[in-house]
Amino acid sequence: MHRLTARNMGEGEFMLPDMDTTFRVFAAHWRRVEPSWSYPRHKHALFEVNLVLSGTQRTVVNRKTYVQHPGDLLLLNPGDEHESWAVGDEGMTYYCLHFDVDERAFRELMHRNRTCYHASDSDLARAIRPALDKLIELTAQESAARVEGRMMALSAMFELFGSLSAALSRQVGDRTAHGMTQTAARIAEYIERAIDRQPGGDGDGQETIASISAEVGYSLSSVNRMFSEVYGMSPRQYMSTLMLKKAKLLLMDPALTIEEISQRLGYHNIAHFSRQFKRWTGEPPSRFRSRFHE
Repeated sequence: MHRLTARNMGEGEFMLPDMDTTFRVFAAHWRRVEPSWSYPRHKHALFEVNLVLSGTQRTVVNRKTYVQHPGDLLLLNPGDEHESWAVGDEGMTYYCLHFDVDERAFRELMHRNRTCYHASDSDLARAIRPALDKLIELTAQESAARVEGRMMALSAMFELFGSLSAALSRQVGDRTAHGMTQTAARIAEYIERAIDRQPGGDGDGQETIASISAEVGYSLSSVNRMFSEVYGMSPRQYMSTLMLKKAKLLLMDPALTIEEISQRLGYHNIAHFSRQFKRWTGEPPSRFRSRFHE
């Protein structure tokens, strides 16, 4: 996440850095299962926290077996293949949370972490347990779907991200300056500048990525490999994430028409922008905007 330390802006004046991070939470649930319970092998494109609350769970992650007791948790990265079973005669209770976040420094930390199992007394488990307990409590409340419940859940999620960032920084060390990380960061910065200056929404981003590859002096395949290893997504996926974020921010501005927004994003046809936005979000831009402006 963005560093929340104040920076001195002059005599007696301090400001937080600007922040526009977005994230997604999916299928967060608390569940009690029978002794015969199992979940088949699968993988997904999200990060996952899996915490055992009672009983015992055996999970195979990327062909390595882990046994979780109460308080033990697994921290999984996108693409990790895993399957689980309840162990023993008493059943098991667990809490599972899937999420994604576009903050690239946070994603880099998550992907540099090579340890998925964290015992209850580990630094990481102890650091994030308070935020998880808040989310577990909110999950069981009727108010979870109301405005106050959602805002409290958002607060707990940001607390979780902050605790995870701090624990992972201690575990894997500060950001290293090795070549792959530096190059991936340069690529990300070039993509961000391209989106700010000339998004070019009508294309699929391949031409922009090819141009950036030439700029940094690597082949397109090498750029894709390095970027994906550091951030867990391809450069084109990162471009789409930034485009969606920019589209949402512009749609929240009532002074702009949807046609003007599509032009700012580099689309020559408003219908093309509307189709792309619906592919990203499942709804047209007009419906997204209606949630903010009547």
